[in-house]
Amino acid sequence: MRRFGVGLVALGVVPLLASCLAGRPVTQAGDGSAADQALGSFEVASRTLGDATFSPAECSSGDPQLFLGVDFAEPGRDLILRLAVDPLEGPGVRLYSATAPFDRSVVFRRADCSVFHFSLDSTGWRVNRVEDYRVTLELDCARPGERVRGRASSTHCH
Repeated sequence: MRRFGVGLVALGVVPLLASCLAGRPVTQAGDGSAADQALGSFEVASRTLGDATFSPAECSSGDPQLFLGVDFAEPGRDLILRLAVDPLEGPGVRLYSATAPFDRSVVFRRADCSVFHFSLDSTGWRVNRVEDYRVTLELDCARPGERVRGRASSTHCH
């Protein structure tokens, strides 16, 4: 009887553990498209990066790159949206090309934005010294020739 109870507990824990290790929550059945998995959407109008609708489906912690914040990415796209919290100057957002990060990059600070709301909270999980974050980000930022507007959120960025 005891072995049966342990087996049932293990069967219940395995899918949950697999979900954590895969870095994605267990989701309902869908077609697997980027829209099905999108964490949000941003409208980008930029002379530096071009005009696009950016729908990130991936969120990663800034810990491995030694910054407080997260990167939002859309698989198959060259664009990355980074939320970075500077200890001296406060939060900012950087949109950049993954293939030319220093040549094609735009930075927005709070002063550039009519809307800049974010939350960045630890979930309490750490894997290989990388903090897992729960994040929300809402932006409406503009500078001459550059604009980003939208929102995204994730319960696990690691």
